[in-house]
Formats: sequence, C-alpha cells, structure tokens
Amino acid sequence: MFASLSVDTDLVRAYGAASSGHADGLRAAAARLTEVGGAAAPMFGPVGARFLAALTRAAEGEAHTVTGLGGALTAGRDAAAASATSYDVADTGAGHRVTGSW
Repeated sequence: MFASLSVDTDLVRAYGAASSGHADGLRAAAARLTEVGGAAAPMFGPVGARFLAALTRAAEGEAHTVTGLGGALTAGRDAAAASATSYDVADTGAGHRVTGSW
C-alpha cells in the first residue's frame, strides 16, 4: 500500500515569505547592534574606553551571529520556494500520467 502525500504549496510558499520577513528583521537588528557604542564614546570618557571597546566587540559578535541566522532564514525561503515548485511539477506530471496526456 502506498502512502498518501499531500502538500499545500501555497502554505509552503507562505512559510518562505514569512522566513524572508524574519530575515529582514534580523538584518535590521544586526545593523542596530553594529551601531552600539560609537555615539556614546564622548559620554564615557577615557575611564570607560575599555568598557566601551569590550561592549562594541561583544555587540559586533552578536551582530555576526544574528546575520548568520538571517542568512539561514533566507536559505529557508529559497528552499521553501524550490520545494513548492517541485511539488507542483510532480503533481502536474502525475496528473498527466493518470489522464494519459503526457
């Protein structure tokens, strides 16, 4: 007995679109993280320079991590779109074989 497979390709595409939106949000967050510390330098003065340098390094590291996560979500969008297209092509091909019009 064969397993029944059903895929709602519109939902797969919607997942891809949502992933893309989340990736955009993460890119914006990463951009904000890279701005941490620069404008505050005059307020900290020479005493806080080491702290500010450490904060800036940490924020840049987190921005790198967030950017990587955004890249993974972008890849998820691409994979979802490709999968939905593949399912549509397979479904169309199966329909043609069943009806004998291939």
